[in-house]
Amino acid sequence: MAKWNKMVPVSIFIIAALVFFFFISGYRFTALNAAKANSEVTKDYQLVDQYKMDSSAVFLFKSDSDEMYRTVLSDTSGLLHRSNSSTYIPYRNESLVTVGGMSVSDDDQDPFTFLSVKSNDAHIDYIIAGSGTNRVRKEIKKGERIFFLFPFSKQIDKLNARAFSDKGKKIYYYGYPKNTSAFIDDDLKWHKVNDS
Repeated sequence: MAKWNKMVPVSIFIIAALVFFFFISGYRFTALNAAKANSEVTKDYQLVDQYKMDSSAVFLFKSDSDEMYRTVLSDTSGLLHRSNSSTYIPYRNESLVTVGGMSVSDDDQDPFTFLSVKSNDAHIDYIIAGSGTNRVRKEIKKGERIFFLFPFSKQIDKLNARAFSDKGKKIYYYGYPKNTSAFIDDDLKWHKVNDS
């Protein structure tokens, strides 16, 4: 009985130490809590939306104080979740804005590409994005936000994303300015077709 009484406190100490280690390493019991524990997601970030995949989840946050959207990936590891990856996109006051984007390809999970877009233009009727035979068309109205989630990894500027009017006229394309040789982060956005 005395041996058992000595083992219980040692076991509790080991379990507490393991829980503490996992906690400070960013592991959480839910994918959302793991995303919130990501070092780039501070308390002022608000959850905008979430997207579930096989063994991962993507969360879209925004911060009015930082004027930034942040896309955060949470991976599943057994019964726990962890988030080490995020991307950010600053607020823009334009007709069509990308609010989230991420492309992931590694050996630990299935590849994917995520793109989220918000329209501030009543003339935009739908957006088409994708690669090769895997292109998707989604309707969009002014004030709405839509997303694309592809089962492959591709830079979001290589998704051939285009915005069209209700008459099928191409109005915007997503990427860098045409014929540019300087790839500046601020230039990666939606451009009017006739401005190219």
